[in-house]
Amino acid sequence: MGILRSGILGHLSGKTAGVVGGKWKDKSYIREYVIPANPNTTPQQAQRSKFTLCVAFAKALVGQVFNVYVDKFEKSMSGFNRFISANVALFDGTTDYPVVKITQGKLWPIVITNVGSTGGALLIAWVGTLIGNNGSVNDNIYAAAYDTTTGLWYFPASEVARSVQSILITPGAGAVGHTFECYAWAAKYSLTSPTLLEMVSNSDHHQRVLE
Repeated sequence: MGILRSGILGHLSGKTAGVVGGKWKDKSYIREYVIPANPNTTPQQAQRSKFTLCVAFAKALVGQVFNVYVDKFEKSMSGFNRFISANVALFDGTTDYPVVKITQGKLWPIVITNVGSTGGALLIAWVGTLIGNNGSVNDNIYAAAYDTTTGLWYFPASEVARSVQSILITPGAGAVGHTFECYAWAAKYSLTSPTLLEMVSNSDHHQRVLE
């Protein structure tokens, strides 16, 4: 129900009869109430399905990844919204996981060369040698593995330096036989303020069945 303040010429808040009142940039307004359209066309159903699948994939990454490893040059929106915007089109029921980018940024990326698997663990390996000119062997490397069977995400116990050339994720024996989409990315921190993130890389991908 609408609330009319200060008499008939005062500010109207909410809906009353066939009009809606509110404020925008400190100015009061009143407009006709129009029932929002909610068409249910086939393309819109497909888009809603993509959005639902993309959000389900990404929601566990909010605290672990999106709130932390967001390039300072990519801050026009939140990390989660940036991910949805960049990747939602890929979630069409046959997701092209290698194309999905967990992180995006200008730092020289790592290239995953192999993901080993034994004893319920995944060992993600990459080349430690730098080819680009804006990375360092001291950059931190982070990773995540998505279980396509359960929809669960797994993460390493801690980050490692780029020079280490491998990082371990342990889903456990209960996930043996499951297919994992593995991602890894680099992050560069300020030399004077070690907790200040300066830049991140695009993530790289490799698929592996856990043994």
